[in-house]
Order: sequence, then C-alpha cells, then structure tokens
Amino acid sequence: MSKDTTFWQHRERGALRHLEQLDALCGISGVLSAGAERQDALYRVLDLLDKDLGLNRGTITLLSPDGREVRIEAVHDLSEQKSRNITYRIGEGVTGQVMQTGRAAIVPRVSREPLFLNRFERWNVTKEELSFICVPISVGDDVIGTISVDRPFDESAKLDEEVRILTVVAAMIANGMRVRREAEIEREALADENLRLRQDLESRIQRAASDTAGNGSFKDRVHLFERDLIVDALKRCKGNLAATARDLKATPRIIRHRVKELGIDYKRYSGKRGK
Repeated sequence: MSKDTTFWQHRERGALRHLEQLDALCGISGVLSAGAERQDALYRVLDLLDKDLGLNRGTITLLSPDGREVRIEAVHDLSEQKSRNITYRIGEGVTGQVMQTGRAAIVPRVSREPLFLNRFERWNVTKEELSFICVPISVGDDVIGTISVDRPFDESAKLDEEVRILTVVAAMIANGMRVRREAEIEREALADENLRLRQDLESRIQRAASDTAGNGSFKDRVHLFERDLIVDALKRCKGNLAATARDLKATPRIIRHRVKELGIDYKRYSGKRGK
C-alpha cells in the first residue's frame, strides 16, 4: 500500500469521525434542551456517547451539597444500586484529581496509572487494556462535577479530540444545570413572595373585618376589602399594573390575576380613557 493511499485513508477516517462527533453533539444538545428530568437527561447523554462515539461506561459525578465528596449522578451500563455506593473524596483518584484541579485528565493505559482506582471494575469486566478520559463540569470558576468515559486502548487514537468533545458536552451539562437552578431560585422566590403577600393580606383583612359594617358574608366583605386595596393602589399608580404590584409589594402576575378575578377595570384609572 502506497503512502498516498494510507494518507487518504487516514483523512477519510478523520473526516468520518468528525461527522460522528457533530451528530452526537447535536443529539446531546437536543436531549439537554428537551426539558426532561435532570437524571433522565444525563443517562440519555451517556447513552449517546456510547452508541454514537464508542465512548463507553460514561460516568457523571456531582459535588455533594457539603462539598466534601464526589457522588455518582449517572453512570452508563451499571446498576443504580452499585453506583450509589461509590463516592470519591476531593483529590482521590483520577476523578478526585480532576475535581480538585479543574483540569482534564487523560489516562492512555489504565493498567499503568496508579491513580486509576477501578471502582467500577471496568478493567475486570472488559479483560482488555483501556484508555480513560475525565473532564470537569464547571459553572463559572466552580467545578461542580466531572464527566468521564473509557474506550479500548488504541495507539493511533487521538484522545485529545475525545477530550474536546467531552469538554463541549460538560459545558452543555453545566449550562443546563445553571438554567435549572436559576428557574428553581425564581420559583422559590415567587413562592416566598406569595406566602408573604398572603400573610400580609390576611393580617389586614383580620384587622378590617371587625370594622366592616353592613350585610353580606364574610367572604364578600373580604373581597370588597381586597378590591378597595387594589383600586386605591391603581389610582395612585394611574392604572399601571407593574407599579401597582410594587405599591402593594406583590408581583405583577398576582395583581393581574386578582384584577381579573375581582372584575376591576384597571384601564379606567390610567387617565387615557375616552381620549
């Protein structure tokens, strides 16, 4: 076989590998943006890495809430019961080192790496030499986890390329987790604000209920009192719902809902009616 033929064969294999990597990244992006439960999405990511790129036994770890150890969040081709019992300390083994340093690690031959702990018994199962790759999952400057894979050892394999692919996947995972966390914080803040508003309103109602004269049920009097509060605020804010929400220390969403429920025509207080 001529050198020219070998050269073109290598180029063709390289181009094919790049296409496989692009297809896999597109699939992973779709999985992470689909809105599935976090752990289900991570399992599907690892499955795509295995089936599309031959990156086997993928593992995603996350830092524990107290920051003392690294826990398994998702692992491909291993029972959940077994993976639940596996943890790492920061700095322990290859995974712990990646967590500690925030730098990717490549182990060309796991049999020659004393830091490779083999807690998943990959080496025992495959009975073949393996290469191991682990990269950090980071949000800003904080390392929150790792993603790692192994593959059969191949002297000609370009492991740096696999690192680049895993780094992109890690960034996708980190972004998805950041977005989810921000949404959780927003929901928690909204729930806290709703609770505070409800307690404040109930306190006002209890103080005013004893002073409210006239017939009608207690519920009717409560609604009337609430309506008067909102109408007074609308007048002060010239019908602006956002300003009214601030005035009443509520959210615009709550004010819009109550205005609709109580049949209040907020536009009449804007000063633009009839012009």
